[in-house]
Order: sequence, then C-alpha cells, then structure tokens
Amino acid sequence: MQKVVIRFILGLFLLSGIANADMVVPATALPKNAQSFISSTFKDAQVMYVEQDFDSFEVRLSNGVKIDFYRDGNWKEIESYNGINPALLPAQVATTLQSTFPNVTIIKVEKEWSGYEVKLANMLKVYINEAGQVIGQKSDD
Repeated sequence: MQKVVIRFILGLFLLSGIANADMVVPATALPKNAQSFISSTFKDAQVMYVEQDFDSFEVRLSNGVKIDFYRDGNWKEIESYNGINPALLPAQVATTLQSTFPNVTIIKVEKEWSGYEVKLANMLKVYINEAGQVIGQKSDD
C-alpha cells in the first residue's frame, strides 16, 4: 500500500512538471493580436524565439527586444536595452515620463494592476498609474 501511495505522489509531481513546462513554439502559435502588435510595432525585427507556458508567451526579436504576452495576446512586459518607444504607453503615461524624466531612455515596461512599472536607463524604477500620475519610484541597483 505504501509503495502505491509513493508511486501516486511521484506521478503527480511528474505530471505537474510536464503541465508547467515551457515549450518552444512557432510564431504562428501566438494569438493574432500579438502577431499584429509585433509586426506593426517592430517592423524591421524578426521573431527569433517564442516560448509558451501555461498562461503566457515569451517572444524574443532579432533586434534584442523581449516581449511577454498574456494568453489573450495582450502584452504584459516589454524589455529592450536599446530603448522602448513611449508611444506604446497610454498618452498620459508617456507625457508624464517625457516631462518628468526628459532624455532618459525607457528600457522596460511592465503592466501592473494599478498602472505601469517603468524601468529607465538610469536604473530608476517609476510607478505610474493609468492617469499618468507618478505614484512611486525607487533606485534599481
């Protein structure tokens, strides 16, 4: 009886590992809106790598950009050490960033439940709500 229980538990661990495993998939596996976002926003870049897990996709482009998408195809995080165009953000958020931190490059943007977490090239993390108000900031050593 004890061996059966141990085998059952080991089987559950094995199945949970397989279910949560990341899989490399073709770019065509991305939802249509994610494919459209990539082709319209990063026109000169090629999709080099797509990894799918249970609830998201990770995409790497030939220009060094990394984008994480939710399963529905909406982006949740964009990272590029070459800089991210502020036009990808809502107008109020972009305006606040450009006026508060002029001439500082955006290198990472993550959608949060309360707005956006924006990492700047000067290693400052800025938290901005949907209305474009800075609600916090910290140095990211």
